[in-house]
Amino acid sequence: MQVVDVPIRSIKPAAWNPNQMDGLTVEKLQGSIQRFGLVVPLVVRELAPGRYETIGGAHRLGIAGGMGFSKVPCVVVDANDMEARLLGQCLNRIAGDDDLGLKAELIRELLGSLPEEEVLKLLPETAESLSALASLGQEDMARHLLAWQEAQQARLKHMQFQLTPVQLEVVDEALARVMPQARSAGEDSPNVRGTALYLLCKRILDIDQETP
Repeated sequence: MQVVDVPIRSIKPAAWNPNQMDGLTVEKLQGSIQRFGLVVPLVVRELAPGRYETIGGAHRLGIAGGMGFSKVPCVVVDANDMEARLLGQCLNRIAGDDDLGLKAELIRELLGSLPEEEVLKLLPETAESLSALASLGQEDMARHLLAWQEAQQARLKHMQFQLTPVQLEVVDEALARVMPQARSAGEDSPNVRGTALYLLCKRILDIDQETP
């Protein structure tokens, strides 16, 4: 498909798009655009001659407009209302899973060349997860690569949660309390936080079984 430059004033964000970003994620996306430009085109459809609606890239459209862009690169697709909504959900939700071993190596290379503050401005990782990934490669890469391969073979399921800041604080504190046990119980697993969540849930179920 051909990429064309479309005037920002001719594009409106789709009102039906449910995808949301918190303030920190928006800041990281803005930092990426400031550093590298709009390297990923928006996906839009033409509603009428010279009038477009976003299917993918509404957040980038808003940021680009705020930064003074007059035009943005777009892929224009021919889609009716239903097709646009379906494609929009595909663009929002379809993504692969990182190989933790390779990602750890990549993070270590980045931190070896760039200040941590600069990396944090661009990547979705937190300072804690960035440090954990960097140390993952330093401790025992071979062991974690093997664990990751085993996890892939076992086809571990991924779960997503939406939490309020208060709920997230409680969850983080609970996970932190059980992390030492999770590390000792899951030495062959690259997903220590997942193990911690499992242990918390198992503890609740065990208590329920013990209660007459």
